Amino acid sequence: MQLYLFRSAPAANASAFSDSYQPHNLKCTRMMAFIWLFISLTVLGSNSIFNYADKFPGAALFRVAYISYALTASVSLLSIYLLLKKGLPKAHPYFRYINLGYSFMFAITCLLMSVANQGNPINNMTMYLMGIILVALLWVLELKETITLMILVGLTFAIGVLFLDLSDAQFIANQTGSIFILIFFFLLSRLNYTFRVNHFMQLVQIEEKNAALEEISKAKSKILGVVAHDLRGPFSNIEMLVKLMKLKELNSEEKAKYLSMIEKSCQNSKAIINDLLDMAKAEQGRDHYPMEKTDLSVFVEQQYQEWKEQLNDNRNLTFSAVSAPVYASINSDKFKRVLDNLLSNAVKFTKENGSISINLSRKDNQILLQISDDGIGIPQDLKPHLFNAFSQAGRHGLRGEKSVGLGLNIVQKLVEQHNGIITVESDEHTGTTFNLMLPALN
Repeated sequence: MQLYLFRSAPAANASAFSDSYQPHNLKCTRMMAFIWLFISLTVLGSNSIFNYADKFPGAALFRVAYISYALTASVSLLSIYLLLKKGLPKAHPYFRYINLGYSFMFAITCLLMSVANQGNPINNMTMYLMGIILVALLWVLELKETITLMILVGLTFAIGVLFLDLSDAQFIANQTGSIFILIFFFLLSRLNYTFRVNHFMQLVQIEEKNAALEEISKAKSKILGVVAHDLRGPFSNIEMLVKLMKLKELNSEEKAKYLSMIEKSCQNSKAIINDLLDMAKAEQGRDHYPMEKTDLSVFVEQQYQEWKEQLNDNRNLTFSAVSAPVYASINSDKFKRVLDNLLSNAVKFTKENGSISINLSRKDNQILLQISDDGIGIPQDLKPHLFNAFSQAGRHGLRGEKSVGLGLNIVQKLVEQHNGIITVESDEHTGTTFNLMLPALN
């Protein structure tokens, strides 16, 4: 537990904490005002019937004290009523001033009750102490407010005893007693504040954890939805093809065709499962792998040659790089996954005979890898969600290719694990460019 004797709540939570305790302070002011208004009116009213005030010393001061209780309570309650009627929120600064004013007047009136007993407060400081304790424990006060109340009450007491007929010893005893009571008030008030702040911070942490759990629950539901929807299709295809193969005699050509279709469905299912596993590992921070110093010029050119052969000239794929070696610390398998995802995206959204380019350059200590296409581009409303898992940014390709909505999310996490960043530039109908920035090695 953090102790807040000489400091306030953390700046990030100070405003929210103030908004939370101000209604509590207002409730305490109204409660105390009602109670002491009732007590004061009862005492003053009964005295007018039985006239017992004249039968003990200090009755005049007691009468003044009860009148003070009644007036202070009435003014505070009326002020609160009028401000609430105007529609001011309970956290408004005006209510803070009312709370402080009432707590000060309540403490001073309790002090007056102590003086009224024998004209020498040191002989009976019970009411003074009780008032200070109630203010410290009931109201949540900021450090400046606590110190302000201490000074005002202390000065009022110090000035008040000057008008009493006290010896030097009594005067010193009174002042010393008041100082000890005010120190006691400060400690109680700050401990009350400490308890309230720590309780509030715990509630904030609980709310944050609940929000995180809710997000995890939503993500789990989305994953289950993907598994149920996207895996059902490939497995249904496999089941249907196997039944067909059992029901009819197939020649070698038909059998090869059906087996090829089954293999493709298995590959699609495997790709979905691998994407889900990769996302889960990245989210849990368990996907650690070795990095090696690699010449990206050579590495990217190898991937370019593989894709060039795979595309079979139905896309115009080009590659350009600086002549000198460009070194970076990468994991070959994971970085190949990044390139494959970005290139497959470019192919998916680029028409046949369209252009896709890979450009590698270096500036100072940064490497820039760009993958561009002249495809259909990305609508503006999808850009903010592009790297989110399971977002609405996932779209079918031009030839109906399905998207789980995990590819770019995984790409972003892999790039970040390589200490890099990825950004996108795109306009609808004019193409897309993904920019990867990686730290360069000498």
